[in-house]
Amino acid sequence: MTMSRRSFLARSGQTCAAIGMASAGAGLLAACGSSSARSSSSGSGKTKITFQESYINNAEFAGYYMAVQKGFFAKYGLDVDIVSAGATTDPRTVVADGGAQIGVVSETSDVLIGISQGVPYKCFGAAFQVNPGCLMVLGKSDIYGVRDLEGKTIGMQDNARQQVIGILESNNVPVGKVNLQVVGDDPTPLVLGKIDAYTAYAFDEPIALKMQGISTRCYSFSDIGLPGYGDNLIATNDTINSNPDMLARFVRASQEGWQYAIQNPSEAVSVTLKDYPSGNNAEQQKLQMQAEIPMLSSAVTKAHGLLWVSASIWSKAIAAAQASQSLKKPLTVGDTLTLDILQRAANVSPV
Repeated sequence: MTMSRRSFLARSGQTCAAIGMASAGAGLLAACGSSSARSSSSGSGKTKITFQESYINNAEFAGYYMAVQKGFFAKYGLDVDIVSAGATTDPRTVVADGGAQIGVVSETSDVLIGISQGVPYKCFGAAFQVNPGCLMVLGKSDIYGVRDLEGKTIGMQDNARQQVIGILESNNVPVGKVNLQVVGDDPTPLVLGKIDAYTAYAFDEPIALKMQGISTRCYSFSDIGLPGYGDNLIATNDTINSNPDMLARFVRASQEGWQYAIQNPSEAVSVTLKDYPSGNNAEQQKLQMQAEIPMLSSAVTKAHGLLWVSASIWSKAIAAAQASQSLKKPLTVGDTLTLDILQRAANVSPV
């Protein structure tokens, strides 16, 4: 049985928060280091780089796997080593400490929190066009929106409290009229009727319950007051400034890998299970891939390409994080996001 994604994220978030608590901002920066991983040439003459996942190998990263398997990275002169995350891996610290040139951070709010604590990186793209965090209710529930949560009980992970409070406040629902209950990483209390809603991950718990024949509805955090992206790509400011061409080639190859995965989901799942094994259930991975595909595209990606990030949505994510008091200091879009790499990627040619 694989590790619960929410359990993993909770541990990762708590680790980073504990470091930051030592000394707001400076503590995290000192613990993470400030060096930047340096790319090097492999024996084939290609630029060798390390890509740190945010979780164990699974279909969440299928586009990158296909970029390796189909030769898209090689096409753009890259030799990419994809590294699975362990139980305490925080991609923000790995990248900041020089362990990888590129990392994936699951939710935009976590990108912002790290930067507010002093870590010198920025986001330069994102796979999922909506925040993958969601509020899950049973299919038979009478909850159809945030306003319906008054008088109800929300079960959550402890590290999701501020997110939930931010959602309630942005929808003018008094926090005092909702019972917030920490239930951990198991949605069983929802199934048993002990809670009315549960903070989940769009392609994790809903799929697990579906495989048990339990119907649910999920409301993306992006739609109910916590805008942002999923699987945000990050690199240190030094890497962005000194090697934008390498990052642009990574983006271009990744776009082609994700496009292939979208068009060939069964093959993408097969490659994930065969070449990047982690004990995942084949049926679960198939269902997960189906759930992911709609999240990879948006009106913005149709206009500009996959992995694109809207500065407008990013600005709203910052405002939401500041309103929920998640940030150690005020941030701007320029402090946290660069669109230069995505723009460069549009003009990248094969080597």
